[in-house]
Amino acid sequence: WLWNKNMDEELKAFHAKDPQLEDYEARLRSFEQNIAEIDLIEEHHQIGALSLKTEKVKESLREWVEKWKFRFSKDLHKKSKAMLENLMDELKQIQLKIDKPAVDIDSLGSVMSALEEIRKKQSDISLQFKPITDMYNLVETYFADSMDKEESYQKENIKKQWDQLVVKAVQVRNELQGQQGTYKLSL
Repeated sequence: WLWNKNMDEELKAFHAKDPQLEDYEARLRSFEQNIAEIDLIEEHHQIGALSLKTEKVKESLREWVEKWKFRFSKDLHKKSKAMLENLMDELKQIQLKIDKPAVDIDSLGSVMSALEEIRKKQSDISLQFKPITDMYNLVETYFADSMDKEESYQKENIKKQWDQLVVKAVQVRNELQGQQGTYKLSL
């Protein structure tokens, strides 16, 4: 049972199996099921003339299971936050590249490579939104109030930021196409 196991070792063993979102969900559900089973235990248990009060035992068991649930939820939150931060950093790097003005041939090449990078990564980045969203939904189900305001804002607006970046890339591409003749003359 849970009190016989070390949380750190169990979490390490869990990570060794390269857990997916479904694995986290199954584990968190099992903790919820344990809590439900604990709640079903009667407050008093009569054995002949002996009456056992189970209230404190139930309370302790419930607390122990909650600690395990908290630990696994926190681990999932850490994983989802890292994924969100990596994606946000990637978007910021691309944004910086396309925000550079194209004043000479070198800066034009830099902007064009950023536009190409956006085109290549468009489907890959779009596919990253769902796993991050699903992870955060699971975290919010089992580990409410775990996010600060900035993280919550990023989670809610990352897709919108990506869409704005794609629109900005199209605008930059159109502007550069209009200036194409100028750059051809300088070659």
